[in-house]
Amino acid sequence: MALNFSAFGVLPAGLAVTPTPFTLNVPNRDVHNLYSLVDSAYIAAPKYYNIHAYAPNGTFGVSRDWLIDSQKYWIDDFDWREEEAQQNKYPQWRLNVTAPSDGQVYDLHFAGLFSKKADAIPVTFLHGWPGSWLEFVGVLDLLAAKYTPETLPYHVVVPSIPDYCLSTRVEESETELDMDQASEALNELMIALGFDAYVAQGGDVGSFLAQTMCGNHDECKAYHLNMYFLTETQKESVANANLTITPAEEAILQGATAWASTGSAYANEHGTRPSTISLVLNTNPLAMLAWMGEKFIEWSDNVNATPLSLKTILNTVSLYWFTDTYVRAMWSYRVLTSIVGGTLPTMPTSFTKPFGYSAFPVEIASLPRTWAEHLFPNMVFYNAHAQGGHFAALQEPAAFLEDIEEFLEIVRPNVTSSSP
Repeated sequence: MALNFSAFGVLPAGLAVTPTPFTLNVPNRDVHNLYSLVDSAYIAAPKYYNIHAYAPNGTFGVSRDWLIDSQKYWIDDFDWREEEAQQNKYPQWRLNVTAPSDGQVYDLHFAGLFSKKADAIPVTFLHGWPGSWLEFVGVLDLLAAKYTPETLPYHVVVPSIPDYCLSTRVEESETELDMDQASEALNELMIALGFDAYVAQGGDVGSFLAQTMCGNHDECKAYHLNMYFLTETQKESVANANLTITPAEEAILQGATAWASTGSAYANEHGTRPSTISLVLNTNPLAMLAWMGEKFIEWSDNVNATPLSLKTILNTVSLYWFTDTYVRAMWSYRVLTSIVGGTLPTMPTSFTKPFGYSAFPVEIASLPRTWAEHLFPNMVFYNAHAQGGHFAALQEPAAFLEDIEEFLEIVRPNVTSSSP
């Protein structure tokens, strides 16, 4: 049965500024150019160093065979217009918001499902890199199938986070965005939609944004994460507490340690040489696919869960290409990896507002339950999953949504909305 997403596209009444409905329509010349560049892309001849016969698990990144197969699929089987039409099923808008702190104007894109219930809880889902708002389309599908606008218990807002894909700044300045600025813009988006109280959810870069929104802004009443990097102080606290963890949690921690030593080079490149890497990757979509596709594969659960399809990966890579977003998307890594080998900056995390966490086994950072209980006196929800990875909403939307719905019911008394 076809889902009626348009029925969920009625914005809350009484908005001071009405968002502009948005439909993605990439110009034909850009679509043709992408296919032409992919078709003409040069792939190096087979060598000992790119066939990876001695590293079947992708230890050294994507293989030549994978890239050749992906190139062929992209040209012969991937239909951008079909994917674009699928994206346009979801109600989407653009809205300019002005950050109070510095007056910057953001042209923000967001998808949404809006409820007609007076007590609906506003919740925003925040993606990261190399993801996009498309990470949450499976969640939107499940919600639209489960509820009607009259029964939906939530107002769901899924933005393209600032400087990623479809969200830009009206006048790009020489200043680089940081987490405080980006979270301020997203908070202003929620306020502009009539929500004086809401919940933030995030993974990857979105996890830092959700923490910052809840730490800095009164309107954000609770936050849920599916990735968390401990600060140095928290690491010392956990070590001194001599906490026990399960064998499964120990395996996840070992994976996170391996990522830190062998899988984080991309982040250091993003953070310290963003101009070089963005220029290199913008020479050809296939180069971008190799760089981004490696992460979609490596950070997903390819053993216990269904691996992400190549079509799913190409959908997001194409969106990055068409929006020329790569150079803009580097801001988060400039902030987070300004010193190679250094510590992550401390986020303005709330330890009083309700906090929830979902642990998926294939993750680049981990927060075992006993650690979470020790570090977060405000933790009201924790669930550990047997399958799923870094892109939890994309790979395991049903399990992800089940967690979110349980968390939202727990925090419902803490969240009141000014919207009808």
